[in-house]
Amino acid sequence: MPQHWLKYLAVWSIAFATSFGSSYAQPIVAERDVLQICEAFSRKAPERMPAIVQPEAAKNFVGRYARFSDRLRGCLSASEREREPNSVTFLIQNTQYESYWKFLTDSNSVQRISIERFRPVTLADDEPWRAPFDVTAAPIRPTIRPGGTKIDPDIQGGAIQKGDQSTAQDSRIDTRIVEFFYATNRKQSDTPPDVEGDPQPAFTSDGPPVYSLNGWTAVSGYTGERNPDLSVGIVRVRVPEGHHVGNIELPPSLKLFGFELRRDTLDPTKHFTIRSIEKTDEAKWIRTLASTKKKKALVFVHGFNTKFRDAVLRTAQITWDLQFRGTTILFSWPSRGDIADYLYDKESALGSRTAFLRVIDDLYKAGYDNIDVIAHSMGNLVAVEALSNSAATRSPTAIAQLIMVAPDVDRDMFVQDISGVAKVTKGLTLYASKNDKALQLSKRIAGGIPRAGDVPDAGPVVLPGLWTIDVSLIGDELFGLNHNTFATTRNVLNDLAILLMEGKPPPRLVEIRGFPEPPQKAAYFRYIP
Repeated sequence: MPQHWLKYLAVWSIAFATSFGSSYAQPIVAERDVLQICEAFSRKAPERMPAIVQPEAAKNFVGRYARFSDRLRGCLSASEREREPNSVTFLIQNTQYESYWKFLTDSNSVQRISIERFRPVTLADDEPWRAPFDVTAAPIRPTIRPGGTKIDPDIQGGAIQKGDQSTAQDSRIDTRIVEFFYATNRKQSDTPPDVEGDPQPAFTSDGPPVYSLNGWTAVSGYTGERNPDLSVGIVRVRVPEGHHVGNIELPPSLKLFGFELRRDTLDPTKHFTIRSIEKTDEAKWIRTLASTKKKKALVFVHGFNTKFRDAVLRTAQITWDLQFRGTTILFSWPSRGDIADYLYDKESALGSRTAFLRVIDDLYKAGYDNIDVIAHSMGNLVAVEALSNSAATRSPTAIAQLIMVAPDVDRDMFVQDISGVAKVTKGLTLYASKNDKALQLSKRIAGGIPRAGDVPDAGPVVLPGLWTIDVSLIGDELFGLNHNTFATTRNVLNDLAILLMEGKPPPRLVEIRGFPEPPQKAAYFRYIP
């Protein structure tokens, strides 16, 4: 080829490359810019966006998506996910949502910003992605509707049905919903779940409809019958606006001779409401546990005469009242929830020790390094016996704090087992009471044999390494399922909260004082309102 043609070709190539480059300029948006844009958007302040965003683009973006600004607060992180000529897409993590933002750029500035899709952040990571202006979207998730009561669409979000017309509400995180994990060796209820909206079942086969999404299946709950296997999942409970510490607000009911004649309508703004119960397989459950940021867990083990639904509500109330910031897990063993079934419950508790240790083992597999356990009433028969037996093995299961609330355990057996439990725990706390109605009932059923959680005239159980606190003056039930409010419950919950957060020995509050009083050395502690 002649030399002058080579010169022309070189000049043409440079010109073409320059033209091509200007048409397909590489985006200039960096992570720090995206976070600054996100913060300005959450404040509805386009003027606070970085200089690379064209003023008109900033104004149009804030105006177009203004109704989402309150939801997309707390800009935690931004990670680049897709880069193309003249555009780049980032995944933005907010406190309660995650969303994909697309930035159209030239070589110097951002020309346009759009939110491609968003979804609420959940423990299960199972919410479907939605477009900001998709008015035909299905409900966010199949959500249990307890007792057939319709849930306020402003609380639930997602699609609602009005006659033949389907309208969509903006998805909104309800800050009064408590979300926690559960594990149970109860049998699953045959009652089909009552779900919000009109989702299509995954399959029906020959049985009731099955609603599944991303490996999670909605269930109505679990019975008091025993299951040789372990069922695991996640529960969501809404705490009402008028909630009082220590109380579980439920609709008033009229009872006669133990039979319920009438119960008022459930109102989510006034009463605790189970919003969803979803099960999954154990492997996915462990992966979901592992995905949580804080590796501090609180396992609650309920007591005698407790149905699964009641255990769920109590776990939600404790988590909410303690303002616990770690991961809560309910371990629910097969209690029939009937006083007449005391012996059945006792055998069920003893038969649940292996399942309980399996749950603790799952938490270790998920990377949890701080596991506390609160066991109430007969739930201590599960926890104390399991940990005592495990302490005698070559690979014992260890936890941080074991908190025993009014343990319905034979006093002599408790004294015998606690030395073994002390070997696999960092701290042991006993809340004892002479006024706990449930414990007094258990004592009568057990033939008058003293219980470890009782406080006889001689005083409560006092052992080396055991922090014993007499809370007799708190009322007639600390974690029982009556629905009265005790003004003094807040102080005991405060004591629990300090114990869980800091692991400090008593006295942690001025209302909890050593007995006998100084100058004598305190043998145990008393709650003095």
